[in-house]
Amino acid sequence: MGWNSIKRCTADIEFSRFIRIRDKWRCVRCGRQHEEGATTLGCSHYWGRRNESTRFDPENCDALCNMPCHRLWGGEGRADYTAFKKGQLGPKRYRALEKRSNTYAKKDRKAALKTARELLASLQG
Repeated sequence: MGWNSIKRCTADIEFSRFIRIRDKWRCVRCGRQHEEGATTLGCSHYWGRRNESTRFDPENCDALCNMPCHRLWGGEGRADYTAFKKGQLGPKRYRALEKRSNTYAKKDRKAALKTARELLASLQG
């Protein structure tokens, strides 16, 4: 399986939209500004999307340019992403996120979609 080969559902799409809007369509790594709706900016999951417990967790995700930033931090630049997340969250919240990533969560796409839509609505209110 490739670096981004997990199938995406409606909840993933809506949650990704939330992350990109939250981060104001700007890559958190390089600072590049993307036009609203651009497909060149994606939602990066620090702990991968296979981790159900953090798949839809806003603290686990950041807007990154699909190329090269997402590939870099998902590969050889992983240590830089870790340093960024620790700085972004602080030690206590980083440890809590790490603990959540190692906690079992049942797959529930209806609940995930509801959460993603609530997060999107929170940006407008």
